[in-house]
Amino acid sequence: MFTKNSKVKVLRKESYWYQDIGTVTKVEDQDIRYPISVRFTKTSYNGVDKNNFSKDELILVL
Repeated sequence: MFTKNSKVKVLRKESYWYQDIGTVTKVEDQDIRYPISVRFTKTSYNGVDKNNFSKDELILVL
């Protein structure tokens, strides 16, 4: 289960952060497409360091 401050690895191939590890900042309980917000240490091309993902696009890292 994904909770706040969990470390996760991104499995979405088209993502800038594919195979990178980030920290969960928010988990929505509503039935929306991308309920999990993840923050990363490196920024994307346009200065973004946070993105939303679905549960099947992430795996927990211990």
